Amino acid sequence: MSTPTLRADRVRLLSLIKQNPSISREEFDRYWLEHHSQLFLSLDIVKRNILKYEQLHVNQKTRKLFQSLGVASIDCDGAALFEAESYEKIFELINDSQFQAIAIPDEEKFIDRSKTRMIPLDFVGFLDK
Repeated sequence: MSTPTLRADRVRLLSLIKQNPSISREEFDRYWLEHHSQLFLSLDIVKRNILKYEQLHVNQKTRKLFQSLGVASIDCDGAALFEAESYEKIFELINDSQFQAIAIPDEEKFIDRSKTRMIPLDFVGFLDK
């Protein structure tokens, strides 16, 4: 059996997101899922630089069940996973003028950017059915 190694051809960025407190949970989920995703995917820099984009919406019912069992959880309302060939491709996205002018102001409608946290991830896949 070979020794596992981290992938050298791809990286991921995990963004832990808090909802904007001025909107409801339903508005947050709906806006992110239906509007922001389409706006984000329409950007040229996203089409060029991002290989995978996933939204992870917190299941509130299950979160409460875990809490009732004494299981600690991270204080976030969702997460976004971005995959690219390199961190440089992700930095290009973040610094892109179209992204800055369009995506960032749109994010402010539904997330609290001051509480968003980023985790750069190198990864190895072991199981993907």
